[in-house]
Formats: sequence, structure tokens, C-alpha cells
Amino acid sequence: MDIFNLLKSLLNFFQRQWGFISVFFITGLLLGLAYDFAKTPYYETKAIATSGLSYFEGIIDPSELDYPIIDQKVAIDMVNAVGSVIESSEYEVLARILELTPEVANTIKFIEAEQLYELDLENRRQKLSQFQIVIKVTDNQSIPLVSNGLYNYFNKNAYANKNYTLFKKQSPELMAYLDEEIEDLKSYRNNIKNKSDVELSSISIANDKSELLQNQIIQLYERKQSIERDLELLQPLSYVSSFAVFKHPKSRILFRIGVLSVGFLFIGFVIALFRDVNAIVRQ
Repeated sequence: MDIFNLLKSLLNFFQRQWGFISVFFITGLLLGLAYDFAKTPYYETKAIATSGLSYFEGIIDPSELDYPIIDQKVAIDMVNAVGSVIESSEYEVLARILELTPEVANTIKFIEAEQLYELDLENRRQKLSQFQIVIKVTDNQSIPLVSNGLYNYFNKNAYANKNYTLFKKQSPELMAYLDEEIEDLKSYRNNIKNKSDVELSSISIANDKSELLQNQIIQLYERKQSIERDLELLQPLSYVSSFAVFKHPKSRILFRIGVLSVGFLFIGFVIALFRDVNAIVRQ
């Protein structure tokens, strides 16, 4: 019975105040449309990137991790540092950092990077060796220019470039040393195999030692191949997937209309409630 009376009271309330509430709802709707019309449209696009900066610095040794990844914190911080320049509206500074014209720099409204994750078998989040970069620009022709600007920003950064140069110098030296070790182990293994004066009782020992040497040779080969792969693939910044150049700007009209209309509807409802209560009190 109480629920029935409550529903009846609410129905009577809306019958008395629906016009007043509707005015607020329509006002929010029109303001949402006006705001969307006045707001400069923008193009939002994303790229997946990876960086070897932490690896070059020796911060991360992938062989020590359960899930071999290259930490991307340094690269993410560098991208977000550019984003903070945009937030400060320092477009001349932004133009110098990304080597862009002031006109192109002024079209950039947002840049942000964030770490990417995947779920393991135990449903835990594990970092990936990639991160995501999101940019928003008012001119879609600026997208490839911003992409190149970020690439140059990483590769011409003095600290990053110094670490990368050292990595490219030391890696071939390490591979040459591994080649020498591999050849020495091969020679030693062959000597064991070719001994003609080995006693029959020593054959099993020689075979065990030969197998052990073979495993060591394989491990060195794998280490060398890993360095070759890193040398070929790792750079201060590499794009796993590039920024898409969309032809149409991102539409926010439904979101803007929805937020403002619902917001004004709530305000109208609260004010109407006070009006209705005051009217009842006066009677």
C-alpha cells in the first residue's frame, strides 16, 4: 500500500512539474548541440610503439624475468613530457621539440602514452614490451608529421642517442667474442672425439663431456642470435603499428548532448521538487 501511494505521489508530481522539467531537459539538449557545433572537431588516432632505451641503459635484463619484456617507462615518460608541453599551450616549444612548423604544432591538441598489458594464465596483468601512443589533432594532415616528429625526437635526444650508439658499438664486439668462444669449444670437443688412444673405460666420460660442450655451444649460439635480433630490431623508437590517418573527425556529439541533457534534467528535477514542496506547504 505504501509503495502504491509513493508511485501515485510521483505520478502526480510529474503531472504537475513535467513542463518545468522538460524546459531544463530541452535546454541541456540545445546547449549540447551548440557546444558540439562551436567545438573544433579533432582527429584521434593511436599507434603501438616499442623502445629499446631501458635495454640500452642496462636497466632491464630480460633473461632475469619470468616474462621477458623490455621496460617502457623511460619511453612513456618521454612521450608524456611532450604531452605536458601541449597542456601548457607552449606551441613554439612543441614545434622545436618535434621539429615541426608552428602551424602544424598548433594543430596538436593531445599526446599521451600508456603501457600495454596482457593477462597471463592466472589472470594477472603482465607488461608487454610495447606501449600505446594516442594523439589528437585538428588537421588529419598533421598525423604523419607528428609521427615523424616523435621518431626524430627519440632518435635525436642526446642521452638516448648516446646509449644507442654505445649499444651498436658494443654488440658486434660481444658477438665477435662469442664467435671465438664457440670456435674454441668446437675445437676442444673435436679433440676429445678424435683421440685414438682413449681407453675403452673412458669412452662414456668423453661422451658426457662432449655432450656438455655441445650444450654450451648451443647456449652461446642462442645468445649470439639474441644479440643479432636486438641489434636489428631495437631502436630508441620503433612503430609496431603506425598512426592511421582518418578522413573524418571523431564525433563526440552524442556524448556531449547526453551529458548536458541528463545534467540539466537532474537540475530541473531537483528544482521542481523544491517548487512542488513549497507549493504544498503554502496550501
